[in-house]
Amino acid sequence: MEVTITQLRAFAAVAEAGHFGRAAVELGLSQPTVSKEVQRLERAVGVPLFLRSPAGTKLTDEGRRLHSQGVGVLNALSEFRAAADGLRREVRGKVRVAGSPSIVNRLLPQLLKTVHEQVEMAIEVMEVETGSVLSAVERGDADLGIGHLLGRSARVQTRRIGRDELKVLAHRSLLNRATAAQMAGLDGLPLLIWPREQHSAYFDLVVESCRSRGLEPLILTGTSRISGSWSYYLQEARAFAVVPADFAEREARHDLVSVAMVPPASVPLEVAWGGHGSAGRVLQILMDLTAPLRVSGVRR
Repeated sequence: MEVTITQLRAFAAVAEAGHFGRAAVELGLSQPTVSKEVQRLERAVGVPLFLRSPAGTKLTDEGRRLHSQGVGVLNALSEFRAAADGLRREVRGKVRVAGSPSIVNRLLPQLLKTVHEQVEMAIEVMEVETGSVLSAVERGDADLGIGHLLGRSARVQTRRIGRDELKVLAHRSLLNRATAAQMAGLDGLPLLIWPREQHSAYFDLVVESCRSRGLEPLILTGTSRISGSWSYYLQEARAFAVVPADFAEREARHDLVSVAMVPPASVPLEVAWGGHGSAGRVLQILMDLTAPLRVSGVRR
């Protein structure tokens, strides 16, 4: 009995979609091609895998029993390819580093400069959305990821490497630059922040940092990052943001200013890495660079 990967993919897609047409769209194939691949698989295994009717397509009892095995083979193949890709990059000495928008301003450039000075290694930088750093490493899209509140993983290693100070970013007319930000002066203004489902733990930390300082903020979401299409709300003094210090310093220009919160607030800075050997050297350099953060507890 010979079974091909194409047949297993068609089988799994139809089983999930419950429809040959939708499965074909998902696979980027024609519907007749998907039908033929499933038929070939059925002939190879010697049993019908689907009950076909105008109302839809359902797995037979035999199909259900084989479905999990087929998905297991496809998952194993995906893991094999990811491992092979990692070995190829390791041999070539290339490491892919993912960072959230608030990381790429200062820390990643420092890391790149130090790596290039100390070792012969190619670094590919990937900027991903807030909340997507850990998943990028878990998927194998990145060998090492740096971000805030990454969380824990059963698939890759994670570690806290310090804390970043949080600052208020707003129009100068809303803040007293001579002293720390007075949260009361922001009362009634919305907090510009990414949607909670994008990174719930980070979202909740930012909102709580406002509440614990006497401000119950209105929430303005709908953008994946503070510097996105809604950022004009900051420029027009119609909203404020609470962001890491590095990001605040980058965005503070023209009439935008950044000031510290009282008392100071911070967010954990964390790193995730997979099994790519060369990533270990980059991780060590990163740990050396961020050592002051673990001493002071707040990013300078």
